[in-house]
Amino acid sequence: MKMQGTPKKIVLLVNDSYFSYLLAKDLIDKHHSEIDKIVFSKAIKNSREKIFDIFKKASLRFFVYRVFVFFLTNFFYRKHTVGYLAKKYKICVTNIEKLKDFDFEGKMYDIGFAFNFDIIINEGFLRKIKKGVFNIHASKLPLDKGISPVLWAFARGDKEIWSTIYKIDKGIDTGDIFRQFRIDVQENDSAFSLYERVCQISGKELEQSFSELINEPTLQKPKEINFESYFSWPDKNFEKMLIANKRKLFKFMDLWISKKN
Repeated sequence: MKMQGTPKKIVLLVNDSYFSYLLAKDLIDKHHSEIDKIVFSKAIKNSREKIFDIFKKASLRFFVYRVFVFFLTNFFYRKHTVGYLAKKYKICVTNIEKLKDFDFEGKMYDIGFAFNFDIIINEGFLRKIKKGVFNIHASKLPLDKGISPVLWAFARGDKEIWSTIYKIDKGIDTGDIFRQFRIDVQENDSAFSLYERVCQISGKELEQSFSELINEPTLQKPKEINFESYFSWPDKNFEKMLIANKRKLFKFMDLWISKKN
């Protein structure tokens, strides 16, 4: 449902990939006329140092998987990217490596949405977005904060995955929660097919909640937990859990199935 009256100014913050496309597609299709700008992060893509840092921290299997998704996005799924949607709907775009590189040009945006954005959004930026910036994080926050929560949950053998729409604050995955919902893990899932489904469902949920988010969303403080629940890059322990639970990052059948979606 589109807003009535004066179009709202929306800014999207995106680290573009096939999965970001799945998260953002419904929102962009329905509300592209209200999106003033899409900001693409080049923080990792343009930095050999950061890519090497991921290589050092992550397991080899995960690093190969991440490279595979990169090539899949850029060479085979080029029409399944946020960049493609921006061209299709003639939405203004800008590329940045650091948040300070973004020029507001004197504008005050009504609301922002982040899709796999890999730059920390500071308070100064958030103050220039009237309704704030909302993010989708694939876990039941405050559990499993940090990087690649779906992969970690899948590797440790979880039977269900949660997704959270929340309002970003100065912390990392600590903001007030708008909505949480569950996605069951299917017997034949790989990490790729599971995250694909999580993104599709989460993106639809976000778009269906747009009117509420732009008006007066009901937000709740995250529950307090007395232990650390934060993940970094999937490492050797991640790989051991994946093997122990007889789960795979990717199956070649995933390509055929995803092309039908």
